[in-house]
Amino acid sequence: MQPIFRIYAGSQEITAAIRDRLIELVVTDEAGIQSDELKLTLDDRRREDGAIAELPRIGTVLTVSLGYAETRLVSLGRFIVDELEIRSPPATLTVSAKAADMVGPFRSPKTRSWDETTLGKLVETIAGEHRYEAKIDPELGAIAIPHLDQTAESDMALLTRLAAKHDAVAKPVAGFLVLAKRGAIKTITGQVMPTIPLNARDLAEWRYRHSARKPGGSGSTKDPDTKKPPTTATGGARAYWWDFEKGERREVTTGKPPFEEIRYVHATEAEAKAAAATRKNTGERGQGELSFSLPGDPRLAAEGRLSISLRPGIPTDWRIKRVEHRLGTQGYATQVECERFTASPVPVTTSE
Repeated sequence: MQPIFRIYAGSQEITAAIRDRLIELVVTDEAGIQSDELKLTLDDRRREDGAIAELPRIGTVLTVSLGYAETRLVSLGRFIVDELEIRSPPATLTVSAKAADMVGPFRSPKTRSWDETTLGKLVETIAGEHRYEAKIDPELGAIAIPHLDQTAESDMALLTRLAAKHDAVAKPVAGFLVLAKRGAIKTITGQVMPTIPLNARDLAEWRYRHSARKPGGSGSTKDPDTKKPPTTATGGARAYWWDFEKGERREVTTGKPPFEEIRYVHATEAEAKAAAATRKNTGERGQGELSFSLPGDPRLAAEGRLSISLRPGIPTDWRIKRVEHRLGTQGYATQVECERFTASPVPVTTSE
């Protein structure tokens, strides 16, 4: 099939002008709050008629689509030009751009406090300040925030911190500011997010790694009757919270012993449960990593879900962390990095 692309600068299509000089087009799509990127490398040699490549202005909005002539184009997003690089020899012009939703005041530091609110109301406030429409998972939105300090911290950094704390993803997506559970960010915006099936024949190359060094919660076990050194085993996670009514520290656990200790004492039971579940989920996802390359597939995007049959013993359900679409003189190829996807929530138990 014949790979094709389309690029608009603002409302003007510039595909023909770019095609004449294109060396390589790379779009990188990252999960979470990391900024997606576009990089265009162009031939900057002077033509026989004396023409040279026109330099785009910093701040120009580029809209990029990729696909195949035999099927259809898929939009990969809007990007704002933020860097130009000209080199010679050979004479090349490199245009770098960041996702349009991830620049400007969203990255500017702020100092303020949040009191007696919820995670949902906080996200709604930030969304309104940046002219986004908030899309929030109801369960995440209901999380209470008694007090939170934002000190010389951008709204983007604050949302990153809060999302990580609750094993979630916060990201501007197509005019929405989304707070969602991992693997559900496009679903919550209203877009259909089907699981894409793949098998080994679809891939050019792949690599799977299972690491016991990243267990889903780990703790040390030691036999008090022997002098043997402690051993590390996969288990669960234990977090603490302060019960002001009883005036004592209490604990919550997830998984089975041995437990990894989260030493920080949280202000509420809900925060402790979130911390324990997040540690367990993060550890389990980190145990399995999959990366692969294949002929260009514009359907693949960060936060997407995959079902891949490779061989017995390798999990089939995956969540995409990072995608790189690369179109150049060698054709169109896609590189993907994944982590294990687990749809079921982790049960958390409170001690009496």
